[in-house]
Amino acid sequence: ANREDFMYRKAKLAQDTPEGARDIMRTEPKHWARAFFPVGSLCDSVDNNLCESFNNAIVEARFYPIISMLEKIRHKMTLRVQENRSKSAKWTSSDICPNIFKKLKVAIKMTQFCAVLWNGKDGFDVKHLTGRGRRYTVNLEKKTCSCGYLQLAGLPCCHAICAIYKSGRTVEEFIDPCRH
Repeated sequence: ANREDFMYRKAKLAQDTPEGARDIMRTEPKHWARAFFPVGSLCDSVDNNLCESFNNAIVEARFYPIISMLEKIRHKMTLRVQENRSKSAKWTSSDICPNIFKKLKVAIKMTQFCAVLWNGKDGFDVKHLTGRGRRYTVNLEKKTCSCGYLQLAGLPCCHAICAIYKSGRTVEEFIDPCRH
């Protein structure tokens, strides 16, 4: 989501429930809206699932005395690292981890609802054929899309993927190295 989408949705919320719009704006959007995340953060997550998952994982251990609690947490974390190491050893198809590959598959599927044209200067104009028919500009040389996702997450959005396919390049070229 970009700032234009954010403002549109905020205005729509204000029309539907003015008190709801007032309530959400009590906290600055830079803390909870992707449109205001710093470019290059390479994170598209807007939740605190990591904290919640950790707290859920240690809930039983929290009732033990401190040394026993820490030992139980250490054991649980060591076991999790080993399980993840075993899973990653089974990756065979590519350098892209399975979770990133799932995100890319969703974006690739969304390309069927987009039309792309080379604009000759800045790269490509991509139009959504559904919804509001929004247009986005993709510059493959600068690795930017006006939706902001490519710069924010380090992964190509459906608009960028359309442009990548049109240019005859591969999606892997546009995945930030930290996402491999």
